[in-house]
Amino acid sequence: MKSKRSRIAMIIFALAAVLVSGSCAKKSGETEWKAEVVTVNGVKTVKNPAAPRYGEFAFTLVEDLVIGEEKDEARFFPRGAQAFGDDEGTIYVMDFGNKPIQVYDREGKYVRTLGRIGQGPGEFAYPGVVLFDDENRPYVRDSRRLVGFNRDGTFRENLPLKTFLSGMILGPGGRVVGTTQPSLRTEGGPKNELIQLGPDGERLRTLAEFPVYGVSKDQILEHWYSGSVLFSRRLNDSLYFNFSLEETIHVVDADGRPLFAFSKAEDRLPISTEESTLTRKEGIFVWLGAGDPEKADLGMPDHRPFYSNFFSDEEGRLYVVRFKPITDKDDPSSKVDVFSKDGFYLYRMIWPFIPQTIRGGYLYKVQEDEEAGLFKVIRYKIANWGDFKSD
Repeated sequence: MKSKRSRIAMIIFALAAVLVSGSCAKKSGETEWKAEVVTVNGVKTVKNPAAPRYGEFAFTLVEDLVIGEEKDEARFFPRGAQAFGDDEGTIYVMDFGNKPIQVYDREGKYVRTLGRIGQGPGEFAYPGVVLFDDENRPYVRDSRRLVGFNRDGTFRENLPLKTFLSGMILGPGGRVVGTTQPSLRTEGGPKNELIQLGPDGERLRTLAEFPVYGVSKDQILEHWYSGSVLFSRRLNDSLYFNFSLEETIHVVDADGRPLFAFSKAEDRLPISTEESTLTRKEGIFVWLGAGDPEKADLGMPDHRPFYSNFFSDEEGRLYVVRFKPITDKDDPSSKVDVFSKDGFYLYRMIWPFIPQTIRGGYLYKVQEDEEAGLFKVIRYKIANWGDFKSD
């Protein structure tokens, strides 16, 4: 293992056709680059041009840590895993097979097992994601509650989740923010909602509402093109969110009050017949209600979504993973737009894989080792992190 860690594997995030030199940032007429700042419905809005301020950037990655061994029970993940890194480099790995949360220090040394299976304090039955509050304290999602721990692994509290959320984070102020499941029973029709929960787990406020595509008589289809609500923490006091079929990304404070918004010039690309046909065959993820999903109207929007995922780092930069048409679903690479914490379009990137976490100049990835019959957590150091501009 030590020899593997010492072996440097350089991976360059770049298209073959793109030449990136020096600091890996290509100036795109920086002195001429200009974003327009306007007021829209009383909210300051940054309208970025189609080209980024600093052009293309390629992360130079060095594989510096691998966690995953058959002979070590505390590092053995035979059925899959998820990895989460906090701001101080502590690594939390959720083992899909045995269900414990294993904790490692920034050097990869096993520290402890967080919680255990059960119903009591500090126990969970169906552990999901690991989330972190403003003080880097971990919380484990367990169905309809969050099980919170102190940094030393001792049990801290249970937070109820009285409203079902299909996706969630710990937002500003440690408040739970997440998306609800669209319902045919909603007054006025199904909605995509981003909501914030109060300390009792009840709905505190609705942050945003967006339309639902894929709706037909008595049925909702969630498919490749139906759009989704994307959200990510910006800093400890604010939050990013967007509906992927809209260009504008919104920023709100801990109480949901608008701070500003931003976008970049986008083309609204139509969805082809080939894309619709393939979506019917392979791109339906969820269907709700009665009826046959193979015959129901797909309810396609009139253009492709723009984005598919959000990541943010400790500097407040937002990494927007661009939508990929279903015809390109087997391509592992993804296009990424990078924005500053103030909404300015900084870089265009190509990522050969989607990391699970980007934190402190590191990317975390889980990869299957079929020959060994296990999964490994791989941490890559971004060697040129210091060259990556934040404004």
